[in-house]
Amino acid sequence: MRHFLLTLAIPIVASFALAGCGEHTHLGEGIELSNVRINPPLPGQTTGVAFMRIDNHGDTDRLIAVSSSVSDRIELHTHIEEGGVMKMRRVDGIELPHGESVDLKPGSFHVMIFNAEMALGDEVVLTLDFETADDLTVVAPVVMRGEMRQGDMDHGSH
Repeated sequence: MRHFLLTLAIPIVASFALAGCGEHTHLGEGIELSNVRINPPLPGQTTGVAFMRIDNHGDTDRLIAVSSSVSDRIELHTHIEEGGVMKMRRVDGIELPHGESVDLKPGSFHVMIFNAEMALGDEVVLTLDFETADDLTVVAPVVMRGEMRQGDMDHGSH
């Protein structure tokens, strides 16, 4: 009976955890995500881009990959200045220093989602793969470029 109740409890708890992921999520290893969102592909394009804030309250770690059922090709990118011109470059990982925050935002680190079929208002499940922390699955709303959901800016200290 106890095993049966545990089997029922896991999906219920997981659904509550995923329900608020566009706003913030915690990992036991000290990773907190906030303002997770995706901008859909521009008209005539097939590449979306995901942004978020990652607060690392635990040991230094690295975000090394992101995956989703909406695309078989997702890459971590950044912008670098080369000869006075900003260029986008793929990176192998994003350093998450202990006690610091890293913003994945336009003109900086971000997640490129290639060949993606998504529209405004969709919710996309993303799985973030960290070098040492457990994978984290979040639900990201697809929003207009520059738009954030109400309540995404400040979550106070948890």
